[in-house]
Amino acid sequence: MAKKTVFRFEFESDFRIVGLFCNERDYRLSWLLNRYMLFNFSRVADFEFIPNSKKQPGRFSVFYYSDEVFRRRFYLVNNRSSENHLMFTQPAGLDYLMLVKADEDRFDFSALLKNIRAIGQFTAAYQLDNMLGKGRDAFLYDFELFADQKVEAPVKREGFFWSAS
Repeated sequence: MAKKTVFRFEFESDFRIVGLFCNERDYRLSWLLNRYMLFNFSRVADFEFIPNSKKQPGRFSVFYYSDEVFRRRFYLVNNRSSENHLMFTQPAGLDYLMLVKADEDRFDFSALLKNIRAIGQFTAAYQLDNMLGKGRDAFLYDFELFADQKVEAPVKREGFFWSAS
């Protein structure tokens, strides 16, 4: 009798997820983070994802900031698509996701959360690594592919910054 071998793959992501609760529009939110936290978010291509077993993919706006000195990447993703679909229904009222790719040993997430909460327009901000439910792994897998293929750092040429497209 032949033996069955079962392989189990678990997807492990390098992203840490921060949930942002804020009633501002996405461009205004990125401006607030740029102004008060000295980030430099800029809009990149929309992320296409099929949330909650919908038949049509939703287009979710994405803003990107890379801190090359400390090797940190930040992605600000709208939880509501342009078609008005929610990517994640839990936790209730979640407006935006901030995905942070950084070395956990040298990055203080509690300080990041404290600084975000200090901005008056935010209702709440907290870490959501294991609170997004079963769609989390599919989202992170698709977003990793999206980030590697679509999001590129600006290319410097002759003193000017040109965006690679």
